[in-house]
Amino acid sequence: MWKTSFIQFLKIIRQNKFFTFLNLFGVSITIMIILVAAIKIESTIWPGGPEKNNKNQLFLNRMVVRNEEKGNMSSGGLNRALIEDYISKMTTPKAIAFSRHDPWSYFGENGVEEFTIRSVNAGWWQVFDYEFLEGRSFNQQEVTNSSMVVVIDQRLKNRFFQDKKAVGQMLEVSGKIYKVMGVVKNVPTNCETTFANIYSPYTSIEGFDQDLLHPGAFDVTFLCNEGNAEAIKTEFENLRIRISPLFKEGYNVYFGGPDSPVDNYLRGWDNPSKDKISYRPKIITILGKFLLLMLLPALNLISIQLIRIHERSEEIGVRKAFGASRGELIKQILYENTLLTIIGAILGLFFALMIVYGFKDFLAKVLFSDFLQNSENIQFHINFGLFFISLLASLVLSFMSGIIPAIKMSRLQAVEVLKGGEL
Repeated sequence: MWKTSFIQFLKIIRQNKFFTFLNLFGVSITIMIILVAAIKIESTIWPGGPEKNNKNQLFLNRMVVRNEEKGNMSSGGLNRALIEDYISKMTTPKAIAFSRHDPWSYFGENGVEEFTIRSVNAGWWQVFDYEFLEGRSFNQQEVTNSSMVVVIDQRLKNRFFQDKKAVGQMLEVSGKIYKVMGVVKNVPTNCETTFANIYSPYTSIEGFDQDLLHPGAFDVTFLCNEGNAEAIKTEFENLRIRISPLFKEGYNVYFGGPDSPVDNYLRGWDNPSKDKISYRPKIITILGKFLLLMLLPALNLISIQLIRIHERSEEIGVRKAFGASRGELIKQILYENTLLTIIGAILGLFFALMIVYGFKDFLAKVLFSDFLQNSENIQFHINFGLFFISLLASLVLSFMSGIIPAIKMSRLQAVEVLKGGEL
């Protein structure tokens, strides 16, 4: 029976090449878009590079000072005084990293070139896993002494030192002379927490974010010991309560974090001073978008199958005249829908793989248009688990979209159809 049904399926798709194309196009493009959209989300949450172990990290990147009576507030990153005097003295984290980043415009023979400077503490190199090509990172003593030292990335090394060894060379940045201590592999641009071309001790730049009572421009990352993420969150909340009286009367301080990578992504720039932060709407929104995409090929299948019924009316009439039951006709059309869905899903996976591995640089620029440097190091992976979930959802929707035309087709009266009557 299944062999006969498959032969029938092959005949049908050859007879209706245009409708077959529409069917396959709808399913394959939908699967491809879902997989590529998932790449964007996953590459933001788990970007790889120095952040490849971020499942063991908690992120803190926003501070809000709010007047509860007047309702006015100021927000931004964390300030340096708060980090130095309080956060850096927390005992629960295994290590603490903090940084701020600033642009550097270099005016050279090639015109204006844009680079990123990240001012970091010594703990930065413990929390994040950089790959050193030359030299070493700067240590706590050098940070304490405000030493004029830097670590640069491969791009900057190739730009200013070409084939020479960069370690020990002097580099002028914004009118200050730094000594190069190390060279790291280019950081993928989707690593928004760790990306930079130049890393300098935060103490080498004076006069910013010194006021405890105002937001600044720093972000903080905690490295967790195994299983102590909740303990870190508890210690930090106790710290927040302890420092709140230091602010002006009527003011309270709130923080966006510490959050896991997933929570950090879902929180985004939501106001942390809200009474309760709920991620449910964002999750529902993401799932709703995926579901909407899945419904498009389902509606496509319904309309195409209804048209096919009209085209196959004589065939249906002959089969019913020769004793084909309603159940057999329903099975046939559902079988055809299922095969088309599976073939379309496989084509969608093929298109996604082709885009990811054949047009990687283009995809990186599309997904991360704000960060165009070092796109060659971004690591994209197809989520095969999501593919099988999408395939399963497609099969369910295929069944739902096929059952209506199948029932309509099975109810046709053979005599009326063969006489040329309406379906």
